[in-house]
Amino acid sequence: MKIAIVAAEISPWAKVGGLADVIGALPPAFRRAGAEPTVILPGYSSILTNLSAKQVGTLMTVQVGGDTHQFRVLQTRDAEGVPLYLIDHPGFFARDGVYGEHGTDYADNLRRFIFFGRAAAATIAELVRPDVVHAHDWHAAVAPIVLRADPYLYERTRGAVVAYTLHNLAFQGIYDVGDFPLLGIDWSYFTMEYLEFYGRMNLMKGAAMLADGVSTVSPTYAHEVASDPERGFGLEGVLRHKGDRFVGILNGADYREWDPQSDSLIAANYGPKHPSGKRLCNRDLRSSLRLAERACPLIGMITRMTVQKGCDLLRDALEGLMALDLQLVMLASGDPELEQFFRAAEKRFSENLRVLTRFDNAAAHRIQAGSDALLMPSRFEPCGLTQMYALRYGTTPIVRATGGLRDTVAEFERSSGSGNGFVFEDYTTHALIGAVQRMREAFADPRGWRRLMQNCFAADFSWDRAAREYLTWFERLEGQRTTQVA
Repeated sequence: MKIAIVAAEISPWAKVGGLADVIGALPPAFRRAGAEPTVILPGYSSILTNLSAKQVGTLMTVQVGGDTHQFRVLQTRDAEGVPLYLIDHPGFFARDGVYGEHGTDYADNLRRFIFFGRAAAATIAELVRPDVVHAHDWHAAVAPIVLRADPYLYERTRGAVVAYTLHNLAFQGIYDVGDFPLLGIDWSYFTMEYLEFYGRMNLMKGAAMLADGVSTVSPTYAHEVASDPERGFGLEGVLRHKGDRFVGILNGADYREWDPQSDSLIAANYGPKHPSGKRLCNRDLRSSLRLAERACPLIGMITRMTVQKGCDLLRDALEGLMALDLQLVMLASGDPELEQFFRAAEKRFSENLRVLTRFDNAAAHRIQAGSDALLMPSRFEPCGLTQMYALRYGTTPIVRATGGLRDTVAEFERSSGSGNGFVFEDYTTHALIGAVQRMREAFADPRGWRRLMQNCFAADFSWDRAAREYLTWFERLEGQRTTQVA
């Protein structure tokens, strides 16, 4: 199966968020599963200065509005041999940022990503000729739109399945109706059935409606965004309309980087057969943070300092948590008011609380390895990777039952020994403190805690598993295809 993946980010060369990690890890997993993936990306300076690339084919042109844009397709490969096709257009992509600089989006982002989508579609039609086109988020939405709505491109690729994955519904590519002609498709597509969205143009909606199938990053999140207007950001009706063509497939965890058996950033390596190194990591973490070594659980939290991640709930529950016999270390930055609160709280609870308001990858590894439990009290969480990493490190997650957290963490039952974490439903301080209290009770039983650690180690959320699920989905879509050009 030949798969053309269209996306605006890839780790490690062009990363803004979690999308980059997905595009860095999923295509190699497709390749290991026997598929033939090709990734089509903007030719950012950050990629071209780090990888050697050569031109494929001749100069190509696409129209954006009334403007004709020439571009080259450059080919390189990632570390695992997956071909990367880079759309080389210095006017749009020879910049320091991916989407913007200094906290401000580039003013021409709509034109940049309409161009990218059209150029990617042309590359697919003329050079790749895949069995499946798999586009990601709004920046790549124009590719599935024009592959279905442009008669020439449709005829060239009509045998291909078009799949579209939503990672972040908060950013949908919504623009004024006056920008619609930039797409170069017929006005008949500016309707409620396709791109029209409360009188404006919505690229994510258009791609979702025109694709053969739509996915998001966990089964529970798929249910949430299709049923809850607060989570669906206005697209809940669109996603319900897709019926069984809308699915949730869990992201994978990149165990090449996150594995305590080979992690070079932690004090000692360990794993399910030799777990004793975790105690050394715990001592190292406490020592580095100047926390007393005590027979109480050490809870880690690695997150953005935002309301979405539950930091407001933790703020409200902190007094009650600090009254328990535990220590807490936070690696979090973001909301200035929340940062200020937790820095002040660190001074107040100086014996048991440490707050690191920065991004620090090495510290994240040490916290995963050295903590007994990991706290994720998210208000909503499409998938979540941090809890998957925690499980790999034998660190039990304490999570709110939302999105991918519900799909990956099950309540530990001390009587049966089943489960791998502690889960609370209500977004309340009472529910959060209750889950932490249950963790403390389990921690006090060494035999039960060892069983819990082994349950954590046994969880498999690899990208190989995710790739197999995607390939099965693509095959199902191939058998269901009904999408036609208007």
